[in-house]
Amino acid sequence: MDNNLRIVKGFTYTEPEKQFAEKLQTTFIGNSKPIPFAEATANIKPFSVSTEAGGASSDVGDVSWTVPTAGIITATFVPGSSGHSWQNVAAAGTSIGAKGMMVAAKTIALSAYDLFKNPELVKKANTELTDKRGTDFKYDAMLGNRKPALDYRK
Repeated sequence: MDNNLRIVKGFTYTEPEKQFAEKLQTTFIGNSKPIPFAEATANIKPFSVSTEAGGASSDVGDVSWTVPTAGIITATFVPGSSGHSWQNVAAAGTSIGAKGMMVAAKTIALSAYDLFKNPELVKKANTELTDKRGTDFKYDAMLGNRKPALDYRK
């Protein structure tokens, strides 16, 4: 996935996007640094693997115990904005959000193509997962055998 992200590359802000981002930045609490447009979008950080839990939750956490997974983070909002903020929502609905989403979509599509084209990569990923979690590992969801507390279909 990292190789494919480097093929896709980041994106650059147009002048109207820069103006929007700078105006949005004036609403950030305690943030007076200029927006690093080139650093935030065109540069790709080095690949890294973290063994520590992240600061977010997702169903992918459950899935990743049973099958190999990969994730990607792309810039779909103005640098410096807080997560789950109205500023992120505002930016995500603009061309800034669409450009970041397309970087992620293209990267994921190329990565899926690689996996379909080379089944050996899938075997290697499965072996790596098994080696890391152990051959006798059994996943038990925290929910256990009970039914979910809410059933939205009723």
